[in-house]
Amino acid sequence: MLKKSWMYIIFILSFLFLFFSLLLAYYSLQQNSTTLQHLSSDQIELNYYTSKLNYDVKKNQTHILQLALLNKKASQAELEPYFIEMKKSIERLRLYIKKHPNLSKKFLATLDTLEKRIVSYKIVERSLIDAINRDDKEDIEDALIGFDSIAAVFSKDTKTLMDLESENLYQELSNIEQNNTNSLKIMLLSFFVATMLILFYIYKFVRLNKKLQKQLKISQTTQKELKETQHQLMNYNDNLEEEINKKSVELYKKIYTHSISQLPNRNKLLEDLQGIYFPRMAILNIDKFQSFNDVYGEKIGNIALEKSAEFLKDEINNLPMRLYHVSGDEFVIVCTNQTGGDEIIFKKHIEIILEKYKNHIFKYQNKEFQFMMSAGISFSGKDKMLAYADMALKDAKRRNLQLSIFKDDKELEKTHKEDIECHKKLQYAINNNHIISHFQVIVPIQDDTKEPKFESLVRIIDQKENLIPPHMFLSVAKANRIYYKITQAVIKNTLEVIEKYQVPCSLNISLTDIENSKTMHELFEILNNFEYNSLLSIELLETEDFKNYDMVYNFCLKIKSFGIKISLDDFGAGYSNFSHILNLPIDFIKIDASLISNIDRDQNSKVMVETIVDLAKKLHVETIAEFVSSQKILDVVKEIGVDYAQGFHLGKPASIEEQLGEGLKRL
Repeated sequence: MLKKSWMYIIFILSFLFLFFSLLLAYYSLQQNSTTLQHLSSDQIELNYYTSKLNYDVKKNQTHILQLALLNKKASQAELEPYFIEMKKSIERLRLYIKKHPNLSKKFLATLDTLEKRIVSYKIVERSLIDAINRDDKEDIEDALIGFDSIAAVFSKDTKTLMDLESENLYQELSNIEQNNTNSLKIMLLSFFVATMLILFYIYKFVRLNKKLQKQLKISQTTQKELKETQHQLMNYNDNLEEEINKKSVELYKKIYTHSISQLPNRNKLLEDLQGIYFPRMAILNIDKFQSFNDVYGEKIGNIALEKSAEFLKDEINNLPMRLYHVSGDEFVIVCTNQTGGDEIIFKKHIEIILEKYKNHIFKYQNKEFQFMMSAGISFSGKDKMLAYADMALKDAKRRNLQLSIFKDDKELEKTHKEDIECHKKLQYAINNNHIISHFQVIVPIQDDTKEPKFESLVRIIDQKENLIPPHMFLSVAKANRIYYKITQAVIKNTLEVIEKYQVPCSLNISLTDIENSKTMHELFEILNNFEYNSLLSIELLETEDFKNYDMVYNFCLKIKSFGIKISLDDFGAGYSNFSHILNLPIDFIKIDASLISNIDRDQNSKVMVETIVDLAKKLHVETIAEFVSSQKILDVVKEIGVDYAQGFHLGKPASIEEQLGEGLKRL
């Protein structure tokens, strides 16, 4: 569009130039014609007045000569008309000069001279007339000579006027000629420019025409291709509906089917809950599956999930139940019996599934795997049934139960809300460096030469500066997978105290920590550069959950390579952990509070502790009694032979500065 506009502008300019050249030529001709007309009339007028002046002089001269030849007398009054005519001619010439101020100064001077000569001429003429009237031939001859002389000069001056006028005429004609030449040049230049513009316009027009022809050809080709494409689309149209249906099925599968198990996913469950009433629902979660994924990798983990889905599908086959795979390691089983049925039967089915799953061995290539599941069941709340079942699952995880049921008393809902608030407090503590350690003294009670130790116990400080103990947030930290951050903070706190005060301290490491490769890598990196490893002890927690002895055993060997001692915590809480003392390279065992808290009153607890102490002495392992809350308990454990004691009777948990400032209670 812009190119076309420029072409139109060029075209208009070319015609404007042509019009300008013609107008200029016309104006020049008109001006020259007017000038010539003025020159002709002015020249005629000037010639007339000059000739008239010369004629009047000649006429007067002739009359005087006739008088002289005929010897007639004449008066001055008789000759006055001739002088009047000469004066008139002079006056007209004066008027001519006023109308033509561009006349030369010589012309003006000559006219002034002529006017003066008339006066001289009149004086000479008067002398001649006087001589004629006296008839004095000698004076007549002298007067005639003067008269002829002044008449000749007068004629010469008149001729000079005519010559000057001719020069002026020539100059005017030269100006006209120059003007014509300039006008011709301008006209030719304008014509040349206009011609070039027209030629340029023609060139552009030809190019534009060629371009239009080319575009027309392309358009024709495109139209032909479009027709071919339309033809192809018409051919594809028959299969289009089938292809759309196929893609719709694929899209539906992606939206509503879990990619690993091919079971209905969370989206499908939420949609079904809008239109179908499920009277009972259970959420099943594979315990510690993230650790399994970390150890064996995502590929093996996906295979384990796939086999778990097949197992659950087989278990509910032929039952009025439906199975969903709602997240990586989480499944949902719903009852489709609309009448509700027996809640006890549904609970029994879930318990059987959990037990079978626990005992089932999954095989893949040369590997064998066993897992456990926890479950949460809900029997109410159409819109909140999934949330209630999830609360029950979290309750089961928190209380280390295999199964928990949501009750209508809102207790689980309250607990769930408390967990959410606790999670917020945890995040605040992590982000603001409010994870601290309090220390509780561990006192040697058999050998006074031994140095007391301190156990590092984690606490968090919330937004209101409240101190929160671990039993209120550790399970929430594990459920929200931020437990490792607490472990990192405790390690940092404990090592800083050892380095600052050079006092022996112990810190707790759980099976969750050992299974977290990132936590272990960071711990070993820190210990590798720590100068006071001999003052550090590691207490192993959750000994009942030890499944992979190789992993725990290798951890213990690695820790002992740094010169660090190992304690087995909560020993005696479960009888299965008696094997740990034989299979793991430990230095201390901490006898569980369940045996110590009533040892002064319960003979069975005392016998059990005596047995543990005797076994430990034979294995050269030292013992620590937890939960020593009174002097009576302290006396009993000292009598039995326990090496160390720990409890409120000896010192409550407090900051290390308070512990060191108050001094230690010793026996």
